[in-house]
Amino acid sequence: MALTDAGGAPPPDDPLSAATRAARAEDAALQAPPALVERVMAVVRAEPRVPGALVLSAEPGARVEVSERTVTRLLLAAVDELGDVRAGTCRAAVADGELRVALTVAARAGQSLPPLVEAVRTRVTGVAEAAFGLPVAAVDVEVDDLF
Repeated sequence: MALTDAGGAPPPDDPLSAATRAARAEDAALQAPPALVERVMAVVRAEPRVPGALVLSAEPGARVEVSERTVTRLLLAAVDELGDVRAGTCRAAVADGELRVALTVAARAGQSLPPLVEAVRTRVTGVAEAAFGLPVAAVDVEVDDLF
């Protein structure tokens, strides 16, 4: 069976071509909710494609670097262990020998947010200081969703 006619177009009775045309017509009518597109794009923009290295120690002969991805994955996992909160995105940076962290999280509906945010800060600070040996200057937490 020929996949195209002499002009390069598929034969009109080809079942695969008919199904493909129908699927394209359905896809063209689909529209993602605006909030979904915004959230997906925020995550794409927030997560670096090529993570940089965070310098944990710049001592001559004892330099220690860790990828930002490694740091953020550890901190996101620590947040997820809390239970009433789900980690979203995380950014980390070292400046003047101190770690700064910015997180987005989703909170369980019905939870009081101030104590939940404080629990996130305490958990992230403890894990970061234990794992990386740097003081934590700031843990900024944005609650951007509920579940």
